[in-house]
Amino acid sequence: MKKRILIFLISIVTAAFALPCAAFADFSASEKAAQAVDSITAFELQKNGCSSIQEWIDGNLTQNAGQSSEWNAIVLARSGDHDFSAYKAALEKYISENNIPSATSRMKNALALLAVGGNKQIADDIAESSVGEQGIMSLIYGLHLLNNGCGCSRYTVDSLTDELLALQFDDGGWAIMGENGDIDVTAMSVQALAPQYSENEKVSASIDKALGFLSAKQQNDGGYKSFGTANPESASQVLIAVSAVGADIGDTRFIKNGNDLIDGIIKFRLDDGSFSHTEGGDTNDTATVQAYLALTAYTLSLEGERLYDFPAKDVQDELKPISETEVSSAVITTAPAETEAPAVTSVTERTDIVVSNPQSAGYKPIAYCVIAGLVVIACVILFALGKKRISNFVAVIIIAAAAAAFVFFTDFRSSEEYYSGTAAVKENAVGTVSMTIRCDTVIGKSDADYIPADGIILDTTEFPIAEGDTVYDILTEAAKQYNIQLQTNAGSYIAGIGYLYEYDFGDLSGWIYHVNGDSPFVMCSDYTLKDGDRIEWLYTCELGNDL
Repeated sequence: MKKRILIFLISIVTAAFALPCAAFADFSASEKAAQAVDSITAFELQKNGCSSIQEWIDGNLTQNAGQSSEWNAIVLARSGDHDFSAYKAALEKYISENNIPSATSRMKNALALLAVGGNKQIADDIAESSVGEQGIMSLIYGLHLLNNGCGCSRYTVDSLTDELLALQFDDGGWAIMGENGDIDVTAMSVQALAPQYSENEKVSASIDKALGFLSAKQQNDGGYKSFGTANPESASQVLIAVSAVGADIGDTRFIKNGNDLIDGIIKFRLDDGSFSHTEGGDTNDTATVQAYLALTAYTLSLEGERLYDFPAKDVQDELKPISETEVSSAVITTAPAETEAPAVTSVTERTDIVVSNPQSAGYKPIAYCVIAGLVVIACVILFALGKKRISNFVAVIIIAAAAAAFVFFTDFRSSEEYYSGTAAVKENAVGTVSMTIRCDTVIGKSDADYIPADGIILDTTEFPIAEGDTVYDILTEAAKQYNIQLQTNAGSYIAGIGYLYEYDFGDLSGWIYHVNGDSPFVMCSDYTLKDGDRIEWLYTCELGNDL
């Protein structure tokens, strides 16, 4: 009878977890998108301690106007009827009082200002000073501004369109650098050109070619990889592009192995409603807000609207608002990445505790003694309570063995212990490589004390390599030897070096690596080195276009 009851209870628990997943699998694309949008809204409200969207707008979004609120503001402006008066005033004040060095960051602010019905003259001034000033991204953002009625003496919609079309590669894509199309830049180009899709034959042919490129790059799970890494941001940009031209995501071009673009995005959704940059990773603000934008864009497309076509206020009022009630539990369940930029943080606020590969550590003997002591105490308690069955003592020993194994196979150390200052010894070295780490592009843009005056975090230094060593291996060895702070996400994704993080200096900023002067399109952990290779880790503010 006990066994039957246990089996029955297990069946109920299993069904409780399985039913939501099965139900979600049967949802339509619009239902999946709507539920994911609601779950992101609930996550943001909870994170910011707000009970309503209006409180979120008047609080966190207004406090961070011009710095990190703009994409969320655009989502809320395009999906509901809210009062943006406080946010508008704060954004206009921020623009007028700050010298924003990045043209794309200025134009992002202008787009948000137009979306919430702000001062158009400010947006016009930004367009005049920014369009075409920062490579292809400033053409894309500039076309969005001109599509929404902004004026610019140097460009018209037609001339800007022609300049963007001229940059399309033979493979159908666009990119910031190189000679092959990039998924994100191609999708963003399509978004800017979309209003002319049905009116301009050249644009129509160009977009169709780009959609073919994007379709060919889609993975079997419905998502995309960028620089060898599967992430939701690329899939989000493609969904915005496809929605902007009115294409059906049920179109066979964007269905792979039964999975559509929304499937490719929501696989990165976490239990709290946020999104991670890599599958199994932690909450990532950029991944979350881009999913928010994309899923909202798709929902708008069902009503014949485009995300970046900002309607007049009376039209905007008719849009269906997002629910302001918290979503206590989302039906979407998945296995536990332009973008928002967190503020540059003081070096004193950034600390690291490192979990490295197994090796001896000073705390382990003490840990083993503690485990042994707990085993003795547990056995004495069991004996005193009269629970003398052998199975009880075996269970204690099994738990103790598991705890001991955990201690053995992990090595928790502080930064001081991890950064040893000693070179890696490689008895079977097959050659040497050189590596440098630089951040020249941010010199003069911040007075943070962790940014070297000459931009050199690590001058050109030689390292021995063993068979199979990768760029990632050498970077981690250099970090340990030269006490260089290193932040990785989900394994080998490099988020920060020397306390300098991606997005610290704008939407397009972050770390990229070169080998022998070229930028490989694989993760650093997948690039196997050979004797004589020259590695460069470089911080870019314009996705490599400024290097």
